[in-house]
Amino acid sequence: MDRYRTPTVSLAEAYHVAQRWLTFLGAVPEKITEPADGIIELRSAGLVTRIKFDRTAITPSAILAMLKATDGEAVRRLLFSVTGFTDGAKSLGESRGFGLFDIDAIGDVHPHTTYARSLIPSEPLEPAFLHTPSDEDHEPDAPVNPFGPIEQTVPGEWSDCPRCGITQHHSVDVCVSCGADMVERGRVVNPASQHPQPGPVVTQRQAAAAPAATTVPRAPAGGPRLRCRTCGSHDIELQHGG
Repeated sequence: MDRYRTPTVSLAEAYHVAQRWLTFLGAVPEKITEPADGIIELRSAGLVTRIKFDRTAITPSAILAMLKATDGEAVRRLLFSVTGFTDGAKSLGESRGFGLFDIDAIGDVHPHTTYARSLIPSEPLEPAFLHTPSDEDHEPDAPVNPFGPIEQTVPGEWSDCPRCGITQHHSVDVCVSCGADMVERGRVVNPASQHPQPGPVVTQRQAAAAPAATTVPRAPAGGPRLRCRTCGSHDIELQHGG
């Protein structure tokens, strides 16, 4: 009994090689079937081709099965293997006019009978997997993910509001949260490390809608200063009970 052999290619790869090779010869497959597990059959005008995937070398039984399936048909027969052929299979294939081929790891086709050798074109076909790219051949510089986290974007593209600390794009002129002027635009500012502004920052729209300013009493010079815990303003009106 023949020992186990590692197939050179998968059944799908063997099908690709055989179809490519037949097309190169001008025998383009017109019908493709799978008559049994591990066998693909391609039919073209006057030609029947089978690809057999097995774990051992192809034996005469595969040739006899193909003869039975095509009994009475005026066709020529080709058989492709991914594990080679036994001597008995080569002898039977030669006597019955089969074209026996095996496929190697790079997708090259090798003939084993007289009819098979007669089909080898004078201008050889390049093996199907000769230039299969490896992992090292891939482009090393992958494109930057435009949807990556902020840390992967260009430095200085995001800024924190100097008043409320909300992070926003550097093109924003007015904080979308508190309305502060983004004077620190272009660099990230940590609001916890900044001193409060001496007074509230008011946008032009807010200024137009606000009533006329009135004079309010302030704390005496040199005395304690009051500051709003919410906005940091020192401009606070003192309310006296009366």
